Amino acid sequence: MVRRLLLATASVLLLGAARPSPVEYRLGITPVAGQAPVLDLEIRMRGDTDGETRLRLPDGYSGEPRIEGARVTADGAGTRSLRHRPGARLTIRYQIRPAGGDATGMVTPGEGVFAVPEGRATEIATVRWGRLPEGWRIASDLERGAGGSPTTVADLRPSVLAAGVRLQTASRAVAGGEVRAALLGDPAGADRLAGIAAPALAAVDSFWSDARGPYVIIAGPFTGSPRDLGDGMAIATGALSDPGLPSDIARARIGAWIPSRLGQPPTGGAPAWLTTGLGDLLAGRLMLRAGLLTPRAAVADLDEADHSRDPGRRGVILALKWDEDIRRKTGGRADLDDVILRMRDHYRQFPAGQGPDLVTGLVSAAWVVARLDLRPDIARYAGGEAPIPLPETLFNGCLDARVTVSPGFDAGFDAGGSFAARVVKGVRRGGPAWNSGLRNGMALESWRFAAGDMSREIELRVRPTGKRAKARLIRFWPYGDADVEVRRLAPAVGLSTAAETACARRLAGLSA
Repeated sequence: MVRRLLLATASVLLLGAARPSPVEYRLGITPVAGQAPVLDLEIRMRGDTDGETRLRLPDGYSGEPRIEGARVTADGAGTRSLRHRPGARLTIRYQIRPAGGDATGMVTPGEGVFAVPEGRATEIATVRWGRLPEGWRIASDLERGAGGSPTTVADLRPSVLAAGVRLQTASRAVAGGEVRAALLGDPAGADRLAGIAAPALAAVDSFWSDARGPYVIIAGPFTGSPRDLGDGMAIATGALSDPGLPSDIARARIGAWIPSRLGQPPTGGAPAWLTTGLGDLLAGRLMLRAGLLTPRAAVADLDEADHSRDPGRRGVILALKWDEDIRRKTGGRADLDDVILRMRDHYRQFPAGQGPDLVTGLVSAAWVVARLDLRPDIARYAGGEAPIPLPETLFNGCLDARVTVSPGFDAGFDAGGSFAARVVKGVRRGGPAWNSGLRNGMALESWRFAAGDMSREIELRVRPTGKRAKARLIRFWPYGDADVEVRRLAPAVGLSTAAETACARRLAGLSA
């Protein structure tokens, strides 16, 4: 009897360890006349084995969920502690009114919908919709179909959901799967979105050899650049007319890929100079290869990054420097692409969560591929504002990085304060304004002034102090004593048609 009891107990324990029960979500939609619909959510799950489960509530949720099977304690903004028997069955119910919607439909991010148990990111989550209102359809990156990766608790909050009577959907086949697009309203919009997204995502996934089944992209009332959500993406509806959308989609995809598959993010998160720097440079290349970006547009983006103080955009120029360094070190046999792929291959060899961090992986891969030590550059340029050096020509003479020296802009007086008071202030003795006769206290009647523009004179109509003083016009060039060095990245001039074609391939990271 004792033996049979022990065997039965062991069987239960083994079965429970082998296949933990999923966290089950059920969503319903209740239409509200003249308003956005209400989402009804029900969660069924097993509580933690220690008798306490922490529940993270949806962002912006101000209500109180109804919870069966546990005693509830509010232990901070947006979280609840559920105390229960070890492994008890719990049922959680609450309602959400999505911000992005009206009486005919809604598009909303998952962080504003899903409550999730903390510490259980890798557990399987099932999401099922109840009966929809008549004529309504749904779309979500959580519905992956056959071949898609299983949904986990970690996938819920970085997801996007759309539903409505006006929901339009379309799809495009890509290697290894398809791209599904959805938006509310415009009947042709979903088809146009799918047509824009499919080649961009196909180009990115072909580089990584990462086709993973259905990929969902949903346009809605979002702000900012596209957000990659793993198996889905959210973009602003108004972006469909932006010619740069394919590149933005590629950047979002690569920017999410780098910290998840090339290395562990360092403490404090992945550095922007690495994720944005490597990601934006690679995205530009892949869009060039796919014919979704012109060489001149790609060079213009590099030039913009070269004049930015944003750490991520500075990282693009740092990545460009390393790309050229690797080419020269290896005699053209390798470039930054090879370093990135080496990082991927090396990171794959480790169990989940045990590989090297991103920076270590990058330094190691650059050394293996080109015997190039990136550590001095990282220390000097990655976290500061020191100018990043580039050779005068890159990509075998295809790209000029010429530096021009010119006098710096110097108005010679406090322009902002003077214009606000309509009285001249802050004239610097010996400066261009002083040498032209401008003096403190003169009344300002009118002016023509373009801050930072060295190509136009400054014109000021002033009236000196004194009852009989007449107004006069003072004009001068805003040349300062200190010289300013400005670097411009531009396509090399005077190239033949054949040379321009070869350069386009080099800019795309291909052999000419």
